[in-house]
Amino acid sequence: MNIGITFRLQIEERRRRISCELIGIDEGKYLIVKMPPLHTMENVSNLMAKGTEIAVKYMYKGTMFGFKSQVIELIHNPFKLVFMKYPEEIESLDFRGNERVVCFLPANVKIAENIIEGGITDISRAGCLFVIEAPEQEDRINLLELNNEIKIGFYLPGIEGELCIDSKQRSVKKDDDGTSLGVEFVNMDSSVQEKLFGFLSKAEA
Repeated sequence: MNIGITFRLQIEERRRRISCELIGIDEGKYLIVKMPPLHTMENVSNLMAKGTEIAVKYMYKGTMFGFKSQVIELIHNPFKLVFMKYPEEIESLDFRGNERVVCFLPANVKIAENIIEGGITDISRAGCLFVIEAPEQEDRINLLELNNEIKIGFYLPGIEGELCIDSKQRSVKKDDDGTSLGVEFVNMDSSVQEKLFGFLSKAEA
């Protein structure tokens, strides 16, 4: 998400919706939005207080996203500003979300204390295909079992640092070309999610 985008807020207790502008981000802590003048929002902002649960939707690079948050502070003058908790998870609401993008991304899988090196050959918002080619990793490959909880790390072009996602192993296939692993993403933090979804949106365009 970027400063200046439009949020569509739903006040969950009241089932009321309102559009506002994102004007501040302190990553991991809070977001700041500027509410419209009262005469354009039918006094909806007066219904909010500290602790109010809200649902947020917004469009970013052609994809609709959503998350849940909570009001942590309000400022009334000189503008009505709402501080809300930084989202723990941001969900893609785009129906294209499970389209796979063919790629080759350097990657590794961490299982227990072991690391298996390889690469991702296709990826989506929901998971990826991880390929292991090096035969010297056979002892670690034997650790792979369906529904294992794993952590997958990979690098995206143009983005510094490794992205890591808590995942589950959903399939494993061995053949003459190596071993491939079907991976389902289970839990990714909002900063990783934003980077991955941005990469996929560009690749799908």
